Amino acid sequence: MIQRSLENFVVVAILVLIVAIYMYLTVLQATNLEVEEVSRFYMGAKGYVSDEVWYVDAARNILRKIFGLEPKQIGSTFNATLVYPSKDCAMRASNNAQAYGITVVSSAFSKLNAIYVSANSREAIENFGKATNATDIVYGWILGDAEGINNYLNLEHPPMAKYLIALSMLLLGDKPLYWRIPSIAMGMLIVVLTFFIVKKLIACKELAIIVATTVAVDPLIRNLASIALLDIFVAAFTLLTIFFAMNKRYKESLIVLGFASTFKFTALLTFLPVLFLYIGELIERGINKFTEILFKAIEFLLLAILSFIFFQLLVSIPIILKIGFGPWLQQSLWGAISWHLSIKCVGSGCPVASTPWDWFFGVNSFPLYIYPNGSTLYAQGFVPAYMTSFILMLFTLTYRFQKAKSMSKKPWVMFSSLFIAYVLLWIAGAKTQYSFYAVQLTPFIYIYLIIQIYEFLKRDNVIHVLISWKKLFELLWQALLTLLSY
Repeated sequence: MIQRSLENFVVVAILVLIVAIYMYLTVLQATNLEVEEVSRFYMGAKGYVSDEVWYVDAARNILRKIFGLEPKQIGSTFNATLVYPSKDCAMRASNNAQAYGITVVSSAFSKLNAIYVSANSREAIENFGKATNATDIVYGWILGDAEGINNYLNLEHPPMAKYLIALSMLLLGDKPLYWRIPSIAMGMLIVVLTFFIVKKLIACKELAIIVATTVAVDPLIRNLASIALLDIFVAAFTLLTIFFAMNKRYKESLIVLGFASTFKFTALLTFLPVLFLYIGELIERGINKFTEILFKAIEFLLLAILSFIFFQLLVSIPIILKIGFGPWLQQSLWGAISWHLSIKCVGSGCPVASTPWDWFFGVNSFPLYIYPNGSTLYAQGFVPAYMTSFILMLFTLTYRFQKAKSMSKKPWVMFSSLFIAYVLLWIAGAKTQYSFYAVQLTPFIYIYLIIQIYEFLKRDNVIHVLISWKKLFELLWQALLTLLSY
C-alpha cells in the first residue's frame, strides 16, 4: 500500500514537472513573440501573430459592442485606435494631435483609416476624437490593419474562444501575452488529458508519462498554444470529449462535444471517433444485429445534434440579443457551414493551403511568423513522429479486421477516424485547409505511435500484421483468378 502511494506520488510529481516545463517554454515563446513585435512597432508591426489578429480584434469588439465593456487599462496612460471616414481625415487628425495633448504612437495603417494614440486621460482622447470627427474610438491595443476591423465580430466562427480572450483583456489588460493566456491553459489541459487517456487505454503510468512528455514538447502544440488561434481550444476539448468516451460516459461525451463546437465547428469532427468507440462498446456488450446498432447510432447522432444546437444557442445569446436571431442564424450557422465547406483563398497573395495528408510530411506548412533574420515559425509538428505514425496507421490497417486483441486498436481508431473526418471535409469542399488544423490530431498521433511501438516490441505482433497482409493479398489473388477464368 505504501509502495503504491509512493509510486503514485512520483508519477504525479513527474506530471507536474512536465506541465511546469511546458508552461515555461510556452510562456517564454508567447513573451518572445510579443517582445519581437513591440521592438518593430515603429516600423508598422502591430503585435499580432498570424491569424490571431482576426480573433483578438473580434474579441475586443465583442467586449465593447456586445457587453459594453472595455479592456483593463495597463499603466498610467490611455491608448486607443481612432477610426476616421477617410485617410485625409486621419492624416489631418495626426497633424493636429499635439495641440490636444495627444501623442500619435502609430499611423502605419494602409487599409484602415486610423491612427493609434496615447494620452494622460480618457477625456483627452474623447475630446480629440470629437474634434477630429473620429467615427470610432477603440481603447486598448492597436487594431489590426484591415478595412472595417473595428466592427468585425468573426461570426463565421462561434464566440467561445473570443469570450475567453475578451475575459483576459477585461481582467488583466489588452496586450499580446494576456490574449494568449487562454491558449496556454488549453495546451496545459492537452498535456494532462493525454496522460489520463493513455493511462485509461493501457493502465501503464510510465507509458502515459512518455506520451504526455512528447505532446508537451511537440512544436505544433507549443506554437499554437503560444498564440491566440482557435484550433488549440478545439484540440483540448476534443481530448476531453474522448476522455469521457473512454470512460464509457457517452452522454457526457456528447455534452462536451456540443460545447467544444462553440469554439470552432471542426470540433464536430470528433463525433466520428466517438461514434466508433460507442459502436465498439455496443459490440462488446453483445449487440451484434446491424439494425439495432444502426438505430442506436442514429439516436447517438441525434443527441449530438441536439447538444450542438443547445450550446450554439446558449453561448450566442448575447450576440443574438444584439444583432437579432435572423442575422445570427444566417452568419453564425449557415454562413459558418458555408465557410467551412468553401475554398477560402487561392493565389499568390494567399496563405499556403495543405491537404490532411500533407500535415504528416511537413508539406505546405503554414507560416505563423517570419522573424527579422528571415527564419520562419511554421505550424508544423515533429515530422519524423508524424510521418512514422501515418505509415504505421496504414501498415496496420489489415490487422484491424482481425479478431485478435490489440492494445493499439482503440488508439488506431481514434487517430485514423479523426484523420478520415478531415479527409471527408476536404472531399466535401474544404480544399483550403491549413497545417495548424493538425493540432487537433497531434495528441492522437503520439498516443497511437507510442502505444503501437510498445506493442511491436513483442515480435509476434509484427508477424500478425504481416500475416494479415498476406491473407489480404491471397484473397485478392483468388478474386483476380476467378475474374480471369472462363
